[in-house]
Amino acid sequence: MVLPVWLTIGLREDLLGSSFETYYPMTVAMIFGSMIAGSTPIGGGVIGFPVSVLLIGFTANQGRDFSLMIQSVGMTGASFLIFFDKFNLMMKYGDLVGTSVIFSLFGLVIGFKISIAPFVVMCIYTSTTAAFAIVLAYVDECLQKGDDEETFHSNEENSRSDSIGTEPKEQRDATRAEDIEEQRNDTIVTPEDQACTSKRDSTIDFILLAFFSLFGGIVSSQIGTGADITFYAFGSLIHNSRKYNKKMNGIDLTAASIVIMTSTSIFGTILRVSTTGTNAPTTEVYEALIASACIVIIGAPLGALFLSESNKNRLKILFYVLAFVQIVTFGIIKVKRNVLAW
Repeated sequence: MVLPVWLTIGLREDLLGSSFETYYPMTVAMIFGSMIAGSTPIGGGVIGFPVSVLLIGFTANQGRDFSLMIQSVGMTGASFLIFFDKFNLMMKYGDLVGTSVIFSLFGLVIGFKISIAPFVVMCIYTSTTAAFAIVLAYVDECLQKGDDEETFHSNEENSRSDSIGTEPKEQRDATRAEDIEEQRNDTIVTPEDQACTSKRDSTIDFILLAFFSLFGGIVSSQIGTGADITFYAFGSLIHNSRKYNKKMNGIDLTAASIVIMTSTSIFGTILRVSTTGTNAPTTEVYEALIASACIVIIGAPLGALFLSESNKNRLKILFYVLAFVQIVTFGIIKVKRNVLAW
């Protein structure tokens, strides 16, 4: 549906030739941006915003408008494919996704009403994303592997003790059964305690999810992306750390974050398009959208095809690389010698 509408508007308004001629760098950039948007928790706006502002020469508001609009096209295609391929995602985590969308939209509205220097927002966003990537890498690569190695060595020692023990096998088995029963009695949790703990954790998680999502919506209102990475951070570091929660793997977290950013982008685009007067989106933004829409509607769904268990480790590495590259690029181009910003 997008391509016929894109072609009709482009031909009717005679914008195709002029748009590609003027904004071809954006077209090229969004080839990569759309693939990133469809396969990682960092939206395509992380490419669209800096390229439009630093390379094309857009103002911060124009870059924000372009990012929201282009994501509402490409990430909608990616979300459609996610719903088709992962139809049980909303059944399992619909409450989390719905809550995040609602508070992200609140944050978006609040952010449109306040004025924050884009430089400050980009500093906060890039540094927070990089810090999250470091923490996630540490949790995944160090703590998780440490737990796995500890379990492996423990099992190995138990096996060795069985093979070289001097006691009869029946006596060793009886002793081990007594030890296991004693540990179970020491760590037993009654249903009442479990329900109380689960309820307390659920309340805390709801408050934290609301905060993360509100913050993501505010960031999205300034640079056009942010609601996706904040949900991914919440899911990885908070939700998955709870003992009684249904754990979300990296693929499901990424897919859910794409759906959340899609909803945020669509709502943000509606708010911006319906704005009139001097604050309305400019003609240049629409021309850049014409030059890129035909690319992202194909690129983002293609990126979503990589959301599979076989590509889980590759996508994590890609996320770590992007988080590092964006903060380094922003520092070189914009921060420069600003010691306070560093």
